[in-house]
Amino acid sequence: MKLFKFITFRLIRFIYLFPSIIFYQIKKNKNKYSFNRNRKYLIEKNLSLNNVFSDIENFYLIEKKNQIEKIINDNINKNKYYTEIDYLLDDKLKNKLLEYLNNKDFVNYLSSFFGHQLKFNSFLIRLNFFNSNLPENEGPKMWHRDNDSFFGQIKLFSVLNDLNSNTGGLFSFIPQIYIKDYEFVSNSYDDTKLSLQDRRSRILNSEMNKVKDVSQNIIEFGKNKNQFLAIDTNDTYHKGGLIKQKNSFRLLIQVIYEPYFNLLSNYNSLYNKNIPITYIKNIFTGLKNRLRTQIKI
Repeated sequence: MKLFKFITFRLIRFIYLFPSIIFYQIKKNKNKYSFNRNRKYLIEKNLSLNNVFSDIENFYLIEKKNQIEKIINDNINKNKYYTEIDYLLDDKLKNKLLEYLNNKDFVNYLSSFFGHQLKFNSFLIRLNFFNSNLPENEGPKMWHRDNDSFFGQIKLFSVLNDLNSNTGGLFSFIPQIYIKDYEFVSNSYDDTKLSLQDRRSRILNSEMNKVKDVSQNIIEFGKNKNQFLAIDTNDTYHKGGLIKQKNSFRLLIQVIYEPYFNLLSNYNSLYNKNIPITYIKNIFTGLKNRLRTQIKI
């Protein structure tokens, strides 16, 4: 049964991504880059991209400083610990960012690493902030995988402001070499303080640390704001957003890149507008999760 589930999982992934793989293969620059693809994630520096990020950081921390403080205070009163603030970005900076994120060479660079043709979908800028009224074990602050897309969706992250272990706000993930895309960690706890959604789809630190070789191999991203991380969050366990220190916050850019041919995605324009598409996407995502094999702790 375990072998059958593994073969079926990988076969469905290949079939779904096949059009995007073929489209990538026929491109003339497919052998232009050389990578170690076994890592399944990409952490790099890019001078041009960093220059854009620096301009955006200065815009928020200098020009929008007072507005940011008000937004934080208002959202703390609403019992929240994050909000999106990309709507504040002026058109000049927004267009500058979009021009690079959708740049043909950059998209092909990411496509080459992940092995199938990607296309830019969207971006957001998230503000995470300290809120002493909220628990650590809540929502995306707990270990989880995304269910945004069936297969092949990549998220790119970059932290705009200075963070460290004391401030918190780091993005943590477990490389797939330790928990494969076809494996999952079960919830073996019954904490009534957690929401039903968190009990169904999130993992506590204490549970994740029981998995062999995981606790000492967690990667924390965000201490160096001159880097970006590109990773498949649908198949990689991750968490983030916990700000530990009062008056600290995180400015995070999150960018969505999806397979060039991608129907089963929350980011598809038909999703939530077309009932059959929404239903089929949810059915297939549920099937994908059932095909995963539980890691025995």
